[in-house]
Amino acid sequence: MTTPSRRLAAVVASAACAVALSGCTQGHWVYEAPPAAGVQADDGGLKLRNILIVSDANGEAILLGGIASRDASTAVSGITVAPEGKDGAFGNPTRVNVSEDIPKGRTVYLDGSSTRFDDPALELGRLAQVTVTFSTGESIEVKAPVMSSTHPDFAEAWKSAQS
Repeated sequence: MTTPSRRLAAVVASAACAVALSGCTQGHWVYEAPPAAGVQADDGGLKLRNILIVSDANGEAILLGGIASRDASTAVSGITVAPEGKDGAFGNPTRVNVSEDIPKGRTVYLDGSSTRFDDPALELGRLAQVTVTFSTGESIEVKAPVMSSTHPDFAEAWKSAQS
C-alpha cells in the first residue's frame, strides 16, 4: 500500500470511529435525568424500558418506566406485580389498573400517575415480578427493583404521582 493510500485509510478509519462513538449520546439525552435503575426487556417488537417500582414502607407504590412497540400498534391490557419474599419466591400478584394504547414506533411512559397500587408485601431493596400483558395476548415479564419513595432519585416522581 502506498503512503497516500495508508493516510487515506487512517483518515477513513478515524472518521468511522468518531461517528460510531458519537452516536452513543445522540438522541434524547437529558443531562439532569436521574440515573436509570430499572430493568429492560425486548420480545420481538415489544419493549419494556427502565421498569421499576417506587414504594413507601407501607406498600403504597407506583410503577415507572416505558413501553414501546416497534412493529405494530398495540395496547397494554393489564399489568400485575408480584412481590419477592424473604425466601426469594414471588407472592400473589396485585393488578395495576392501567390500559394504554401503544402506537407503532412510539414509547408510552409510565410516570406513576396512572400506575398507583398498594401491596403491603413489597419490600424495599427486593425485586417484584412485573408482567405486562398486551391486547395481542402476548406478555412480557421482568423482575424489577423496588426502590424507596424517599430515595433522592425517585422522590420527585413519587411526589408528582401523589398529587
